[in-house]
Amino acid sequence: MNHRKVMVFGTFDIFHKGHENFLRQAKRYGDYLIAVIARDRTVEIVKGKSSRYSEKYRQQRVRDSGLADEVILGRLGT
Repeated sequence: MNHRKVMVFGTFDIFHKGHENFLRQAKRYGDYLIAVIARDRTVEIVKGKSSRYSEKYRQQRVRDSGLADEVILGRLGT
């Protein structure tokens, strides 16, 4: 049996209903949802400012939502 995995990326700084909706929609495209949380340094580079919450806190908030099967931190570097 072949499972379809879906991967989404985001900062998820202030986790809200829009994020929940985004994850629910993504989950519909497959059997297993992986959410990749932007690293603190990546947020600084891309957005030009620090995130309000740490990467570990943001990761835990998404994990606690129960909407993703796996919640991981993004890769540092290129």
